[in-house]
Amino acid sequence: MRVKCIINKEKTHRLTLNKNYTVYEAKCSTGDQPTQYNLYRIEDDYGSVIPYESRNFEILSEVNDNYNKKILDNNEVILIHSFIDIKYFWARFYDDDPEMIELFIKAKKDIYSNEMTNKEIFEIIDQDNSDERDFLIDMLIDNKDDNYIEKIITICKEKLSKWENSESLESLFKYLCTFKNDKVNDFFIEYLSENEKGNDVLDKIVYKYFN
Repeated sequence: MRVKCIINKEKTHRLTLNKNYTVYEAKCSTGDQPTQYNLYRIEDDYGSVIPYESRNFEILSEVNDNYNKKILDNNEVILIHSFIDIKYFWARFYDDDPEMIELFIKAKKDIYSNEMTNKEIFEIIDQDNSDERDFLIDMLIDNKDDNYIEKIITICKEKLSKWENSESLESLFKYLCTFKNDKVNDFFIEYLSENEKGNDVLDKIVYKYFN
């Protein structure tokens, strides 16, 4: 499930108005008919995965079938992604249990893959939030999704033209290196011909591609 922040009046909220967020768990009372969830557990702007009142959001997408819906002992209805539908998951997750963190990342990738729009993906790839961008690039590599080759080449060229050798280029180069493609081949040849703009890490990625 993906939602959009439409209200952000409380100063304690670590949300951005009109920004989209991922819902990992939703709750409501059993008496709510039709089901209208009153809490969404999302990952906020600070990377914390905590509940927020649903009135702050509107639903953008709920096409993902990998959610389980059930009634808890306290008469709450819960909707939770199946990969993290484990007893005491959140307690273990907040306690930095490696197994739970791995399952959370797996759920996040599944939701992104199934519900994130191309426009959102383009925006994240081109933004300054390195954690989110690198996570997304890793997901695209896992999925062997070659739909973003041209966009990523364009971003790389822009950064190189400005002599920007940020870590973002490393993840973008790794994505391109995943695919044997004429456009990637041409870009890497062009890069090597002007390698005074590169660095040792980028060079190694490109040499790996050709070898």
